[in-house]
Amino acid sequence: MKNIIEDIKQKLVNNQYSNEEHIRLNLVARILFALGWDIWNPKEVFPELVVSPDEDKTKVDLALFINNYSPSVFIEIKGLGKMVEKLSIIERQLRNYNRDNTATFSIITDGRIWRFYLSQVGGEFAQKCFKEIDLIKDEIDDVELHFLSFLRKEEIQNGNAQRE
Repeated sequence: MKNIIEDIKQKLVNNQYSNEEHIRLNLVARILFALGWDIWNPKEVFPELVVSPDEDKTKVDLALFINNYSPSVFIEIKGLGKMVEKLSIIERQLRNYNRDNTATFSIITDGRIWRFYLSQVGGEFAQKCFKEIDLIKDEIDDVELHFLSFLRKEEIQNGNAQRE
């Protein structure tokens, strides 16, 4: 995992991710795969999930499923540097995604910054953020620990991620 994070960090520093699809495929999917998610199984890693089919047909970029019934993680992906200035709008978007079909965790990322939210607790959505990771500024060991603790499939499946 460390080698993957280091490689991604170098690519971020060198501005090799130029659009949202680069972030989704070359960065997020790569990390998910390293954390045990079957990125090739759309029932487990579901791109463009319609979260409210009876309402507005909005789609979350990626939904991760441990079982076939309810999502465990929603991931909203933005282009590099496109998250910070629109954070409150994106948080509202994620809040709405969780309105009818609540995921345990919600994540907003632009590839460099990863904001982790515990969706199922009360309060304003912005207050549900419990961890922020910066792939460039944070120590590699810390980034690895947080990904392994909060996004590894096994840790979500056995409930350790939520307890942590």
